[in-house]
Amino acid sequence: MAKKKNGLFKSLLKAPFYLFIAWALGFMLFWTRLPAPHSGGTVRADAVVVLTGGPERLEAGVRLLANANARIMLASGVHRDVLPRELSVLTGADMALFDCCITLDYAAQNTIENAVETAKWTSKNQVKSLILVTADYHIQRSILLFRKSMPDTTIIAYPVKSKMPLLKLAKEYNKYLATLMLELVGY
Repeated sequence: MAKKKNGLFKSLLKAPFYLFIAWALGFMLFWTRLPAPHSGGTVRADAVVVLTGGPERLEAGVRLLANANARIMLASGVHRDVLPRELSVLTGADMALFDCCITLDYAAQNTIENAVETAKWTSKNQVKSLILVTADYHIQRSILLFRKSMPDTTIIAYPVKSKMPLLKLAKEYNKYLATLMLELVGY
């Protein structure tokens, strides 16, 4: 009986090591699956949705809209103090494009809220397909959350290249794992 307890104790001591190895292998897979920036080929949808919070995202979304890849755009997660004219200057887009075709979402504070607010917006605007613009490291988790919030909407990933420090990339991987686990348990 003492040998069985001793073996169980040794197995429990090894468990964190095995969990770390599994996490590290998964992280390597996540890292290698970071998508390349969109190649510039023609992509079309009813709308463009940009998740704000990083460089080049808004510019990419405005380019898609200006090039008629979509008819309208939502910038989700805009800071409450930012005005449309400031974004017009930042992106180099004419203010008329903002007036006619771009909606700013000030309500979303995180990716889950981005998906919820976008679902409301797509329903209101009869959007059946969208181009989702966000950072390459953020696209995998974003797609999961957006598909859950909008199962009947076609979502086309449009990753923007980023320079993410390894520690921040690991943090995003942990968020991705948590999202996957919640998805598995049906939450």
